[in-house]
Amino acid sequence: MEFKDFLPSFLNFNKPQPKSASAKGTIVFEQQLQRVRQDASKYKMAVTSAESPLYPNRFLLTQTYQQIVLDGQIQSAMLQRKMRVLSQKFHIKNSSGEVDEDKTDLLNQQWFYDFINLALDSMYWGFTTIQFSPIVDSKFLNVEEIPRIYVVPELDLIRSNTATITEGVKFTEKPYSNWCLGIGKKRDLGMLMKLAPYVIWKNNAMGAWAEFAEIFGVPIRITKTDVRDETMRKNAENMMKNMGVATWSVLDLQDNFELLEASRTDSFNVFDKMVERCNSEISKIILGQTGTTDEKSFSGSAEVHGDIANQIGKQDMLWMQFVVNGQLLPMMNRLGFGFDGLKFEFDLSENLSVVEQAKIDAAFMPYVKFNKEYLEEKYSIELDEVIENTTDKVAVKLKNLYS
Repeated sequence: MEFKDFLPSFLNFNKPQPKSASAKGTIVFEQQLQRVRQDASKYKMAVTSAESPLYPNRFLLTQTYQQIVLDGQIQSAMLQRKMRVLSQKFHIKNSSGEVDEDKTDLLNQQWFYDFINLALDSMYWGFTTIQFSPIVDSKFLNVEEIPRIYVVPELDLIRSNTATITEGVKFTEKPYSNWCLGIGKKRDLGMLMKLAPYVIWKNNAMGAWAEFAEIFGVPIRITKTDVRDETMRKNAENMMKNMGVATWSVLDLQDNFELLEASRTDSFNVFDKMVERCNSEISKIILGQTGTTDEKSFSGSAEVHGDIANQIGKQDMLWMQFVVNGQLLPMMNRLGFGFDGLKFEFDLSENLSVVEQAKIDAAFMPYVKFNKEYLEEKYSIELDEVIENTTDKVAVKLKNLYS
């Protein structure tokens, strides 16, 4: 008997994987990760377990992250940062710097977009293992993340179940290395580790705020009676209970009910400022600034914040180029895609807006004769033959149109 014979059938990779389809090598997992309400003590325990030098286990941390990413501020900031990479054009170039259109089209597919999206997730979740399968018509039909609760990055291991740390298969060894890629540093726990405390504090503040609104936002109803009949008192209680969701009470005539409240009228600011501060800290961690997520941003500071966001976007694209050229293309070459000697690059050329380009063209029109085809293509308009003595009029119209 060999070790593979003890593994579940969906983890038994004893046969070589064909180039045409890797379905036989697909790792399938069916265990559901239960969502659990998070607090500071659970977060600390999860980080301690994940950072253990002897038996690192990210199960609890993944459970924490699963709740953290539901936060609206995190979703917005993550999407904003990822869009800068996912929406960027790219090329495959040869050693001479010339664009290989055929190979570029080979990557310009849904599966490659999915790969970049999952690879970017490693910035937030930490080390991410991605598997590809199968290959049909020179493209991967499926790209998916191997559930992190099964992955032990420090050991290059995909464990057979969540109860063990050392048993499973090595995704860095053949045949799995032909279909799996590990993205990120092995001991990196991701940006969500820094974000988790702020989301926990924010949720606590919002929960307390909701309780505050429930108690002080709706008038409290009180019934006083000296009736001792249980049936009549029960009827009074039912009446109060069915009147709405506000707090209610049934008291004796001599009972005294007192509700203490702070004298200040802006008590809600205690919660609102806490939520606002947590949101701003979340934006700073993910985007490096707050000007592109918060409404209160002046033109001068917004420009500075926009520049920071652009620099972070370029940094992410440079990192993604390293991932594609250093990991994805070599794996694809092993599968016969033929990317030898080719290089992946994002198109970082600056493109002026139509308005900015129109202002420049209008400034040159009195001195330079413009090509008709250029004007029609650039501004999506139809022109008759350009008459030289009407150049000034065209320049004025173009300037007025885009000013």
